[in-house]
Amino acid sequence: MVHKFPMEMKEKLDSPERKELFDPKKALRSLEIKAGMAVADIGCGTGFFSIPLASLVGEKGKVFAADISKEMLSDLRGKVKKEKLHNVKAILSQENKIPLKAKEAHYCFLSAMVHELENQDLFFQELRRLLKDKGKIGIVEWKKVPSPLGPPLKERISLSMMEEILIKNKFSICKTIKLGRYNYGIVAVKT
Repeated sequence: MVHKFPMEMKEKLDSPERKELFDPKKALRSLEIKAGMAVADIGCGTGFFSIPLASLVGEKGKVFAADISKEMLSDLRGKVKKEKLHNVKAILSQENKIPLKAKEAHYCFLSAMVHELENQDLFFQELRRLLKDKGKIGIVEWKKVPSPLGPPLKERISLSMMEEILIKNKFSICKTIKLGRYNYGIVAVKT
């Protein structure tokens, strides 16, 4: 079984240490997310990226914040209410079955979760269903290097391996980005 992020460590998702690694708003802008988009934040956790996504896509955009954890989504809902956001919808999901309509999203955003998937092929097949034609995915993952934070080194996916996974699942690589010392970003389009 693949290692999932431990619930008892959820406070680390919004920790100052994580914010020091890279600025979420800056990272999202570099991943080609724009105003007016419908973005599915898959594996949103407590909303580290969902909240800045809401301001980035603006009033005409939508954020579908999906996670398999009711507890994480409860924390996210609290933040959404506190921030008075009207364009974020928290969605309880299964790993390979996200309750959105076909072609409902312009963009799927995945932060530090691809390495946790049980079946990558099924997951990316589901993303292809969610995405509009020429829709994009943006992935933030841990570099396969030792670091003080993040998953065990053996569970990490190198950038070259991530590119192979995407190509195998019928996505074309648009660009790769360095995101701080320990993370990378990759943008790919549905072909």
